[in-house]
Amino acid sequence: MSSKTNELFIECKWGKIACISCGDPKKSPVLLIHGYMDTAATFIPILKHLPDTYYYVALDLPGHGKSDPFPVGPIITQAHQVYAVHQVINHLKWDTFMCMTHSVGFIVGVLYNYLYPFKMSKMVNLDPGPPISTYCAPYYIPHLWYDHSYGDYYKNYSRWEKDRTKEYTYEQVINLLVKNRKVNEEQSAILLSRALIPVGDNKYRLSWEPTMKKVTAIPFTEEMFISIVTTNAPPMLNIAASEDHTVDYFKKKGVRLMNIFKESMKNFTIINVDGPHDIHVIKPEVFVDKIIDFLNSDVKNVPLAKL
Repeated sequence: MSSKTNELFIECKWGKIACISCGDPKKSPVLLIHGYMDTAATFIPILKHLPDTYYYVALDLPGHGKSDPFPVGPIITQAHQVYAVHQVINHLKWDTFMCMTHSVGFIVGVLYNYLYPFKMSKMVNLDPGPPISTYCAPYYIPHLWYDHSYGDYYKNYSRWEKDRTKEYTYEQVINLLVKNRKVNEEQSAILLSRALIPVGDNKYRLSWEPTMKKVTAIPFTEEMFISIVTTNAPPMLNIAASEDHTVDYFKKKGVRLMNIFKESMKNFTIINVDGPHDIHVIKPEVFVDKIIDFLNSDVKNVPLAKL
């Protein structure tokens, strides 16, 4: 497919949601949901390898990329992000669609599917293991959950304004991503293509709303989380990257949960690939054929998973 993308802006009550689209709107739709402190640009490398038989729309979640943030003040939860996705789907008037997620985008995707069942016909999840590993971790002890989410968010509230006004040279911000996400300079430039605001004299600010670093998960028990992922679940193809730097205790929990999902769902496939968490940016060509086969397959929704 051509790497050419088009800009799309959707007006919501709090501001606009920015998206990029690729392909013919008359073709079968695929929604792409990015992960933690990322943008729709994370999918540009893999879009180049996907077929033009589908219409792809990738959104910048509110407070990311070119999307306006939710009103600043109270802490934002993943429920807010699910509602933003719902606004995109309503605007596009999609009755059903396929979904591709990266990292914590998987959490947003499965929450959407649980709350709006039978709209997603398939899900492709790019390295969902790390966010699954830690999802329920703070919620076993209520005061730990509160301090981890709300306490930390408000304790040093002034830091968010400092982050909003922080300036970088282009070289600094490129090197920051090279270091933190293990990508090269060219890939870093792609990832930052929707996140840099020029302020003059070769200086930039990052468009990410800093409070999005502390988007809080909904405090589910592990049993509730399993039910949310598996109930009315669409067929899922999961690309699992080999380089997982999650703490071993949580990593083992993530593997156990992935196995539970596989045992509980008729069409839950895991493909293991060598590489880091951003494997979809670094070398999507290694596994994209598996994604294409899955998108083209005739696997269907299974109404209810049996646990």
